[in-house]
Amino acid sequence: MATAIVTKAKSSAPGQYLGYGLQDVRLCRHLMRAAAGSKVSLEYVEDTAIHRPDGTLWLEQSKSALSGNPIADSSVDLWKSFANWASLCVDGKIDPATTAFRLYVCPLKDGPLATQLHEASSDAEVEALLAMIATKVTPSTKLKGCNPKISDFLAAGDATCSQIIRNFRLISADDPVEPIRDLLRFAVLEEALDDFCAHAIGMAKNRIAALLRIGEQPVLDAEGFRRDVRDFIRRHGALGLLVPTTGSPIPAEVDAVLATTPMFVQQLLKVQMPIEDVVRAVSDYLRSDADRTLWAAEGRIVAESLDELHDTLEAHFRITRGEIEDLLTDKDEETRGRTVYRRCVSHQAPLDGRNVPGYFIPGTFNMLADDVRVGWHPHFADYFPGT
Repeated sequence: MATAIVTKAKSSAPGQYLGYGLQDVRLCRHLMRAAAGSKVSLEYVEDTAIHRPDGTLWLEQSKSALSGNPIADSSVDLWKSFANWASLCVDGKIDPATTAFRLYVCPLKDGPLATQLHEASSDAEVEALLAMIATKVTPSTKLKGCNPKISDFLAAGDATCSQIIRNFRLISADDPVEPIRDLLRFAVLEEALDDFCAHAIGMAKNRIAALLRIGEQPVLDAEGFRRDVRDFIRRHGALGLLVPTTGSPIPAEVDAVLATTPMFVQQLLKVQMPIEDVVRAVSDYLRSDADRTLWAAEGRIVAESLDELHDTLEAHFRITRGEIEDLLTDKDEETRGRTVYRRCVSHQAPLDGRNVPGYFIPGTFNMLADDVRVGWHPHFADYFPGT
């Protein structure tokens, strides 16, 4: 008899998952744990799937149980999962004999029938379950509640349904991020653990998104992903880095900002910055703004730390501007302004004693320029309101 797979974390944050969805977290977990040579997909064959080199499959439906119970005996979600798996088998897209069927639920809920399906292993147990499931649907109730999905499942035939049940397991967890923490805990500082988990989850999600944008299948190589995570840890694991929460924005996002010519873009144009530098500035601004928002929302940084950083950067700006005005008196105003900007965005400073991604300080300088707390033209205060 199989025992339901349940994991409990000492501390959990249901529903937040470090800012990512449940499927994104499970995608990352599978990439971190899948056997050598495996590939992992997102919303391709199933919510998530592990494609093993020997041709076998792990198909997983993931259900958030923060409200309602997706594994209740009469849950539409429960029977939709079984109906979908049966459909894949009937259509010849998968072989039920070589496929593992998994239902992942977070947090743990009570589901007597789902537990029985999980535990069934002998032919007699499976046959009895199928007979019992068939009695749930009567002519008068076949169109009600979950019964249409039960009918779809049973329509696949006893042989297919029996194989699905034999290969079915129910998995529950209080905190889906904990398995990723366990894998990273040995390599990074404990206080930065969630940051590195968020980076790994975000990296998996962003790579799938990048594949979809170019029309490729949403499938990632597990070994390649783990190699890149290890490389990132080697570079930053001992540094207490606040890790990125998002990848580079797509060109359309940058173009949308440029079209509105916000104040920080106007400031750059005033000193005739090359367009490639302006595009980079917009990217840095968007990424640092996203980081700042999520780090604060999750309590990784506090408002006072941001205020201190802004004061420090303003002080650096004033010193840099004074130095350039003293040293480059023979240069025109635009040249002096571009030099001040480049000196500022090449500067790095910690946030709350922790290192930040390379784009964060440049993005923050542009945020300050957007509020006209700093400016690049020697007479920026005369050209732009708000000082």
